Amino acid sequence: MNKNNSVLARRSLLLATLILPAGACTTSDLFGSNKPRYTLSPRGDRLVLWIQKSGRDSMLAPEAPALMGITNQAGNHDIPVRQIAQEDDNDRFVVSLTNIRKIHDLIFMRRQGDVLLMHLSDTKFERLASVRYPRNGKPSLITDTAFAESDFQQQIAFWFRAMPGR
Repeated sequence: MNKNNSVLARRSLLLATLILPAGACTTSDLFGSNKPRYTLSPRGDRLVLWIQKSGRDSMLAPEAPALMGITNQAGNHDIPVRQIAQEDDNDRFVVSLTNIRKIHDLIFMRRQGDVLLMHLSDTKFERLASVRYPRNGKPSLITDTAFAESDFQQQIAFWFRAMPGR
């Protein structure tokens, strides 16, 4: 009788080790998920694709991106970007895509008079840093977070309206 309990216990343990990993799987993953695959957000992916297809190659001066944490490893050299620019009333909006940190970084820029307002964002449209760059001066971080967030929201709203396939 003790031998039968031992055999039963071993068989139960073997059965459990075979069944438990299968229970952790979901059937949707086994047959391909119906969910679309996005890197971070559908709008972010669309904006990146639009810039890649329609944008033009350009170089950014390194001072402002360096304040936002983007530097060219080759030293104090310009930052390669692909960008799209559009006008709206008296404002000029530019969105740049750079992959210098091995991820997609978006830099939103708007010229207001002689000052360029720049915001670094990921493709989830989370503002990571903001810089004010006067035409005849040095760039500086925008420490007023309410102002920076408001301007950033205005800039991404412009691009959401301008983006094809909204």
